[in-house]
Amino acid sequence: MLSIKNLRVFGPIGALLCLFAAVQLFSLVHAAREANQVDSEKTELALKGALKGQSDRIAGIASDNAYWDDAAAAVYRAHPDLDFVRRSWGDSTADGINYDGTYLLDPSLRTVIGLRDGKHDSVAIETRIGREIATLSERSKAGEGVGGVVQMPEGPALVGLSQILPTSDGTGLTIPDKGPYHLLFIKRLNPALLGRMGSDLVIHDLRITPELGATPRLAVKGLHGNPIAWLTWSSDNPGVTALRRALPPIGAAMIAAFVLTLMIARQSLRSVNDLARQAMVDSLSSLPNRRALRRELRRRIGSSDGTVLCLLDLDGFKFINDNYGHAVGDHLIVACSKMLHEIIGKTGFIARLGGDEFAFMLYGADAATRARAIADEILGRMSQPFQVGERTVLIGVSIGLAQEESAVSDADEMLRRADVAMYAAKRAGKMRVCEFDRRLDQRQARIHLIENELRSALIARNFRLAYQPLFDSTKGTITSVEALVRWISPTLGELEPSDFIPIAEETGLINPMGLHILQMACEETRDWGDMRVAVNVSAAQLRNPDFPNHVRQILEKTGFPASRLELEITETYLVHDPELAGRVLNGLREIGVSIALDDFGTGYASIGFLRQFEFDKLKIDRSLVMDAENSDTARALLQASVAMARALDIEVVAEGVETSGQADLMRVAGCDQLQGWLFDKAMTPDEILRLLTEQRAAEPISRSA
Repeated sequence: MLSIKNLRVFGPIGALLCLFAAVQLFSLVHAAREANQVDSEKTELALKGALKGQSDRIAGIASDNAYWDDAAAAVYRAHPDLDFVRRSWGDSTADGINYDGTYLLDPSLRTVIGLRDGKHDSVAIETRIGREIATLSERSKAGEGVGGVVQMPEGPALVGLSQILPTSDGTGLTIPDKGPYHLLFIKRLNPALLGRMGSDLVIHDLRITPELGATPRLAVKGLHGNPIAWLTWSSDNPGVTALRRALPPIGAAMIAAFVLTLMIARQSLRSVNDLARQAMVDSLSSLPNRRALRRELRRRIGSSDGTVLCLLDLDGFKFINDNYGHAVGDHLIVACSKMLHEIIGKTGFIARLGGDEFAFMLYGADAATRARAIADEILGRMSQPFQVGERTVLIGVSIGLAQEESAVSDADEMLRRADVAMYAAKRAGKMRVCEFDRRLDQRQARIHLIENELRSALIARNFRLAYQPLFDSTKGTITSVEALVRWISPTLGELEPSDFIPIAEETGLINPMGLHILQMACEETRDWGDMRVAVNVSAAQLRNPDFPNHVRQILEKTGFPASRLELEITETYLVHDPELAGRVLNGLREIGVSIALDDFGTGYASIGFLRQFEFDKLKIDRSLVMDAENSDTARALLQASVAMARALDIEVVAEGVETSGQADLMRVAGCDQLQGWLFDKAMTPDEILRLLTEQRAAEPISRSA
């Protein structure tokens, strides 16, 4: 039996054990709830973004198809060309990939023709969705699509509407006085679409219900902001799962920890404090983290005179991490955190969102003005090098700004808008501030559309090449050709390379695409005698140290002579990493490939670069060619560039020659070869072969410019 003394000893210990057990249990349950809450918030955020993306996508499809000369020509005539409607849009409703139905609406918003699921729809769309068409029409603007979710008899559906307008001024088409025709697309929120969304977002059993009841849930809001249905799914409840796994070992530990109660209690309290701190604070910078920022945004939106959120992403941080090590990268993050504190101080809320992303938030009536001033100051500070230990590093920043407005009702939307603006700043050239506006959403939707279609085109090999010849400046004969990629988007039609190449570079598609284009050029021109072929290479491709090996494999596979291949690179690649550039270019020269420096005269390349990298050819940029005709300074710069190339035994090509005066000027300056529309545009392989045949038959007659 226990003595009174033992009871006095074990009594307090037992009480402490019970208290400790209660604290542990409370902490675990709280942590489980927090984990469940975080999981639910992430799922809701992902679903909101997915629904918004689907809505923007169908609005973009409506805008791209309605803002079209051919569509306007088919509609604005005595009687609309209904066959055109069926061919252009109706046939696509059968596969339901982009939309399930399409409807042509007259100026009074009544259905002229409707096609759904590949068949004629005998029920007018206004009968199905009623006054929602008028709402969409009121929100639409010329040349811009508008989208949203509407309730149809069979359930909710995505809908996109746009005015049918010509893109060209000289079409001669007349819009009726009653207003333009409209093009409307629908995409049902059916189980198949929800299944794809759930699969992409790793959400189980995603389904739609007409009534509120099941949990978790997310309202599907109509055009007027009212819930018209509910999305429900099966939650993973990670907190509950973790709690179930943790209880058995914790129970065993409680039995074994009788003599260590005080130590365990102290450690438990320390762990709880650490967890609470980690939940809201970034460990490296000691700044509030993303979760803390979202909480502060929720608290501030609607409760102050105005809230402005700015997201910052460091430009070039990955390069520093990869080349100098993560320790230098960590020191740089800390230095940037201190800089933000110095500039913003206690006048705003500063956070680190992870990686190389930061954010700051300002409040008050003058928040927008102060935010722009602070952003400009940050750009100024970031233009100066950072001293990290014994290293001096230069890094940039892209800043996206979003203001609170009536349309922004939650923190997630404001974060999304600032994020969209920040990536727009990056695409615009970095080291700049970009403010959010609605056009950015449409541009983002277009970029996603192009990216997805590029991926499909890469699998199907739906690219083709055109070839522009280069002519000897004195003889007028073709000396080589430049391969230029062409691609027709299934949705947007034929796009310029400047429209899709940057997207390919940003998404990592440029590497397989570039190698495919190089192989196509080698295969198509292999039997063109001794004709040299130039292929443009992206800086993103050249950053791969294995690029020379890939080129060697393509030459071996196609049987194309390395001596006939010329790779064109730009100055920006050399400036970014001269050491890597030197290794890659030397590897290409060992194969026997020639290297040309493209767009000379627009950037940083100097005589030092030309001597260091030993180029075989120098291509004078079209802007310098155009300016030289009317500017003494540009003409002197052109002559100096040619003289410098001559001294280094480098061939010189003048690009973009469009007039006889420019051609004469380039010959006088000493250019070896001329290229431009004055001589010939880019042509198909058959056209080039015909031109080469004529040239060989006419030799030694020279081709005159």
